[in-house]
Amino acid sequence: MAAVFGVRHLSPACSLHLSAFLDQLQPQVVLIEGPSDCSDFIEAVVSAELTPPFAIMAYTDTTPVRSVLYPFACYSPEYVAMQWAHAHQVPCVFMDLPAAAFLENDTPAKPQANDQAQDQAVDLKLDEEDRWERMFEHETDGAKFTEALALFAHHLRQLQPPDALTLRREAFMRGVIDHYIESGIDAERIAVICGAYHGEGLETPSASGQAEKLPALSVRRTLMPYSYFRLASLSGYGAGNKAPAYYEQLWQYGREGHPDQAAAAYLSQLSFYQRKHGYSCSTAQVIEALQLAQSLAALRQETAPSLQDLKDAAIACMGEGRPTVLMEAFVDTEIGTAIGSLPQGLSQTAIQNDFYHALRTLKLQRYNTLTANLLELDLREKTTVKTEASAFLDLRRSMFLHRLRVLGVPFGTLRPGTQARGDWKESWDLKWSSTAEITLIEASLSGDSIASAAQFVLRRQLTQAQQLSECAAVMEEAFLCGLQESLDDALKAVQALAIDSSALEEIVRTARRLSTLLRFGSLRRMDSTAIEPLFHQLFYRALLLCPGSCQCDGKAARGVMEALGSINELSILHDHYMEETWLDVLTELSGRDDVHPLLGGYAAAIRLERGLLAEAELEQWISYRLSPGVPAEIAAASFEGLMLRNHYALIARAYLWRQLDEYIASLSDPDFQRILLVLRRAFGAYSAAEKQAVAQNLGSLWQLDEDSVAEVLNDELKQEEQDLLSELEDFDFGEF
Repeated sequence: MAAVFGVRHLSPACSLHLSAFLDQLQPQVVLIEGPSDCSDFIEAVVSAELTPPFAIMAYTDTTPVRSVLYPFACYSPEYVAMQWAHAHQVPCVFMDLPAAAFLENDTPAKPQANDQAQDQAVDLKLDEEDRWERMFEHETDGAKFTEALALFAHHLRQLQPPDALTLRREAFMRGVIDHYIESGIDAERIAVICGAYHGEGLETPSASGQAEKLPALSVRRTLMPYSYFRLASLSGYGAGNKAPAYYEQLWQYGREGHPDQAAAAYLSQLSFYQRKHGYSCSTAQVIEALQLAQSLAALRQETAPSLQDLKDAAIACMGEGRPTVLMEAFVDTEIGTAIGSLPQGLSQTAIQNDFYHALRTLKLQRYNTLTANLLELDLREKTTVKTEASAFLDLRRSMFLHRLRVLGVPFGTLRPGTQARGDWKESWDLKWSSTAEITLIEASLSGDSIASAAQFVLRRQLTQAQQLSECAAVMEEAFLCGLQESLDDALKAVQALAIDSSALEEIVRTARRLSTLLRFGSLRRMDSTAIEPLFHQLFYRALLLCPGSCQCDGKAARGVMEALGSINELSILHDHYMEETWLDVLTELSGRDDVHPLLGGYAAAIRLERGLLAEAELEQWISYRLSPGVPAEIAAASFEGLMLRNHYALIARAYLWRQLDEYIASLSDPDFQRILLVLRRAFGAYSAAEKQAVAQNLGSLWQLDEDSVAEVLNDELKQEEQDLLSELEDFDFGEF
């Protein structure tokens, strides 16, 4: 019978006793519970250049991508066994079912069934992590440890009998053991490292659950850096540590033969963190906390304080009884910010290699941390440097980060408002995470490099796009990513859809995107010559659609109003492009009675802002729109549209307020109540200073105290008033 050593994944105590077990056994082969199709990684992971934590990731090569992770820390028993085998030049392989077995039904692997079963064990009123630590992590006698763990696993197996997958796995692992015995190796010289739950199943062969035909699912595998933060947040396979940095400390001191020093080291780290962040924490408090923790352990007849004992003592002695004072210190000391690293070229996907190569060439390696760091980019050419690569370093960084964003890799987050500005400056928050690495690996299905994968994603989005603005969005993404081929493809799609499009808002949104590309194409070194004629085409088409689009209801009017504002802005940005035609459209809209009055008023407001509405014409327009007999809803909407721009210009025109006063005086009480709500909404966009100026006008007109008027103007709309305004959006102005 093979020499089976049961472990708990990510247990320092298991690793310490496993090392002694292997030294004593001197096996001829080491078999480890792990995906058998990943054994070729073992030689790589014991490389001196690899820094834990790391993970083996297996994933399907079809979408939707399914994946399974096998993470390891420096104190993982499996990793310790691999290192021992490498140091002693002993063959070492994984012996569990291949990764495809855990992916075929999207069922996560659970080789540590005892982790799950502990939740159903006798309730000791302790959480699982604390229960495990108190029972096993501080046991220094190897014989007692293995005996207790075997007994514990036996009872867990009785509490939760193995399911079909577990039986299948154990049968497969027994087959691997038998293979090595049949090859001539003495069974007693075969070291089997597996979850303690499986020990009994491997030592007692049975006819049930024999290995079946292996799944034919196509699976890819790779290595990836991992983090303690991720280890602390996962459950299921490969998890089991809420405090990986603390457990690493137990491992290091235990390996050095001083396990009793781990408690003092933990409390010292807490005090160091507190002092570093401005909190008072004396050496005397640390000593007092250590003594209290040892006393708490003694009350339970335990040889060493657990993490919970240390935390309770720290709160009492160092936090003055307030857990919140030490909360950040606990996270830093127990979880930490450790991130693993792989030797160059070790990752098994081309896109990972491309990513890490880009980090080096773009000088972004220092941002590859768990802590978010701000990166400010200046996309303009640096004229003081000697090489082209240095001159456009920030531009290449921007393209790289935008490509990752398109792929959904959460390495960089563009700060809100940055992209909308579209200028030479960008602000990014960069932060590495295991999720980013996993997403990156999954992106390998789209391409072998960041650029080709982003291009594939944009091509797919383009084929799925059915609206003009969707194609324009893809075009903008290609522009930001620096992908000229994708930009050209999107441009053709926009041209094709623009021919039949008759939605004003859709066309204007697209024109705005094209405007950004035109104005900043040279900054990003993209060829935008084909964009200009398309922009002109869309702009002219928008002008033609304006009169018809303005004949709409209240709900649509808000969107059309935004489109009118955008057209005006685009005309100014592009050297007053087609200004004469645009101003003719505005003149037509402001004078027509068959357009929505809000839009007629808004057109007049733009004309006034551009200095093209003479005083006499404005006074005549106001007199006409606010003349007695004009329905209250129409008059109010016209006035609201006019009031949305040029606040101070309108405030200064006394005749406007006189005309408004005369019109309101002519209304019946019901009409007055309806118009009052609309006017309050119109004034809602005014600043406090502007409202004060309006109050001066009205106070003078009505011979009232301006402060009293200002108080009314500055009141917030009540919910009842907001509901009434919503009803007005559905008002049919066509009846008039």
